[in-house]
Amino acid sequence: MDNSQLFTFGHFAGINNVDKSYRVPSIRNNAGVVYTDMDALENVDIDNSFALSTRDGSDLKLAGTDVHSIWADGETCLFVDLDRLYSLSELYARTEVLSGLTLGERISYAPVNDRIYFTNKGYIGYFHNLLATALSDPNISFKLPLPAGQRIAYYRGRLYVAKGKVLYISDALCDHYDIRTGFRVFENDITMVREVDNGIYVADGKTWFLQGAEPDEFQKAKVSDSDVIPFTDCLISGLLVGDGIAGNLAIWTSTDGICVGDNSGAVKNLTRARYYMASHGIGGSAVRNLNGQVHYITSIE
Repeated sequence: MDNSQLFTFGHFAGINNVDKSYRVPSIRNNAGVVYTDMDALENVDIDNSFALSTRDGSDLKLAGTDVHSIWADGETCLFVDLDRLYSLSELYARTEVLSGLTLGERISYAPVNDRIYFTNKGYIGYFHNLLATALSDPNISFKLPLPAGQRIAYYRGRLYVAKGKVLYISDALCDHYDIRTGFRVFENDITMVREVDNGIYVADGKTWFLQGAEPDEFQKAKVSDSDVIPFTDCLISGLLVGDGIAGNLAIWTSTDGICVGDNSGAVKNLTRARYYMASHGIGGSAVRNLNGQVHYITSIE
C-alpha cells in the first residue's frame, strides 16, 4: 500500500463554490507557495498569512426579543428591539430612546456632527444626548422636512433620503428640502445610498455613481448591472485595504458578489468568479479590524 502524501493544504484563499469541489483550483505564487480554495468553511477565520484559525467564541451580554438595525461608531451604539430604539452603553446597559416604531422595519443611520440622523419607512429624526427628536417643519415657502424613507446618507453638507424610487436631497446644512428641486427619481426602488469622498453610490436594480460636490454638478454613471442586497453596504478606510489606496471606499454585497467602489466610481467585484450568491432578501454587514486582520462580515436573510 502506498501511504505517500498526495497533497497538503497550507494556505487558504477563501471559499469557492463555483467550481466543482473536486476541481477547486490552487494558485502557486513566485515563491512556490500554494494557495487553495475551499468549497465550504465553518467557524474559522483566515488570517493575513492565509492560515485557518478557529473563530473566537462569544459571550451573551444583552438578551433581546427581535434585535436588528445595530449601529455603532466606537462611542455611540444604537439598536432596535421590537418597536423600540435603544442606546447601548459600554457596560451593555440599554436606555430606551424611542417607542412606537413599526415592527420589523429596518433603520438606516447617518452621523452628522453631534447628531445621528435615522429613518425607516415610518419615522425620521435624529439622536442627540440620549433623546430622539423628529424633524420639524421649517415654515419656509417651498420647504418641507425630509420624508421618512428606507435609506439615509450624509455627503458634503447635505442629507440624502431614499424613499421608494425617489432620492430626496436636503438644502445645505439642514434637514429640510426644496419641494421644487430637492430630489432625483430613479427607475426602481432604491436599495443603497452610500457616500464616499467624491460622490455617492446609489442602487436601484443597477448600481450608479453620482460624482460631484453638489447635486447640480452630479454626473450619473452606471457602474454595475447588479443590484445591492439592502443594508449590506459599509464605508471602509482605504488604509485598511492597503495597496496605497487613499480616502474611503464603499463595500457592499451585490446580487452576484461582494463589490468595492472607490472615490472615482470604479467598482470591482471581488468574488464573482469564486462565489455563487444564493437567493437573498435583506442583510446586514460590518467591517471588523481584529489584531490587524480586516474582515467584511455579512449576514443575509
